[in-house]
Amino acid sequence: MQPTEWDGEEEPLKDYAPDRNGYLPVAIDDVLGTRYRIVRKLGWGTYSTVWIAQDQSQSHADRPSYVALKVMSRVATDAQGRLKELELMRHIRDQSPQHPGHSHVVQLVDNFYQEGPHGRHLCLVMEPLLQDLRALSLRFKHRIFPSYFIRLLARQAVLGLQYLHEECNIVHTDVKASNFMMVPPGDPEAFLAMTIPRLHPPETSITTGPDGTPIPRVRSRPIPYPLPDFYDMHALDIWSGIRVKIGDVGVACFADKVHDHFTEFIETPPLRAPEVAIGAGWGKPADIWSLGCTLYELYMGRTMFGKNIRDTEVPTMHAMMLGDYPPELIARGKARSDHFNPDGSMKRPPERRIPFDKAVRERDTPDAPLFADFLRLTFALDPDKRATCRDLLRHPWLNP
Repeated sequence: MQPTEWDGEEEPLKDYAPDRNGYLPVAIDDVLGTRYRIVRKLGWGTYSTVWIAQDQSQSHADRPSYVALKVMSRVATDAQGRLKELELMRHIRDQSPQHPGHSHVVQLVDNFYQEGPHGRHLCLVMEPLLQDLRALSLRFKHRIFPSYFIRLLARQAVLGLQYLHEECNIVHTDVKASNFMMVPPGDPEAFLAMTIPRLHPPETSITTGPDGTPIPRVRSRPIPYPLPDFYDMHALDIWSGIRVKIGDVGVACFADKVHDHFTEFIETPPLRAPEVAIGAGWGKPADIWSLGCTLYELYMGRTMFGKNIRDTEVPTMHAMMLGDYPPELIARGKARSDHFNPDGSMKRPPERRIPFDKAVRERDTPDAPLFADFLRLTFALDPDKRATCRDLLRHPWLNP
């Protein structure tokens, strides 16, 4: 009943208490929703755990059928009136399936409520996907990917974001590398049917929960994207068939209801748009900014503004690499006094100025100037002047 060496990497044990978060205890081989048998844990988030489950109603002896199962905590289940993830997922699935970006957003398959020891939990059944782009980057120890691979990912990401923005009127609010999931290659269902039974058995343990009851613990293991044992990282055929989808709309919102969002300060500080940083109101352009930061990170193998910057440092880092905020933007900021003096000068000005495109151009790849120009469109400090997804899709960098 003692914690294992990996237990600290999983969801906090104290959050199984119903008065804190109320995770649903889930074990391997549990059957949820009368048909979904748990076979593997993919990961966890603040308000959910995510699993691979075998759909027993669709499986055959020679070809099991798998789904991803997102099990919400009691807090998230009770807060769906504000978080609206189920409503958003249904809208994404049904709005415009013919749009080219529809296939680049994760899709809802089913949903149900599962009774637990402290009440019911919303469960979202989705198409199963592989590791995310951050995990892929860590797998390669942040080595720089070929630029044509980044361009391939970028086009799919922009298409998916265009679908959310233009067809669904949704602001994602959390665009980052770990929310772009890789699609199983070839026939996804056949790939998963062949791959999942051959994976290493799950690592499990039993730990005493906050109320003294046993809690099953399972180590998170995303499914890695398959690559040959021996390969040239820069060979075109390694990356040419890769597809990605935008996932996790758990903190997204409809663009005409941003005032109802549970926080004004969306996005993590390294990916936070200027208008968000100073409380000047936000919308779809904030996603474009985060997308630019994400593509920079993938292209350069490192974050643009540093992964550990604090909220108070965000405008300073922006000024260092992109210039001064427009006065009219500062004037709209509810939190402007945290960052600016009454005369508009910065309370914490940068010690030096380093144009963001300097490092991009120093990578010395043939497409570096075009990529820098593409990024410049995503980094307009004034959100009203920032590019839309439609603008980005017309850019020469995405159309070589």
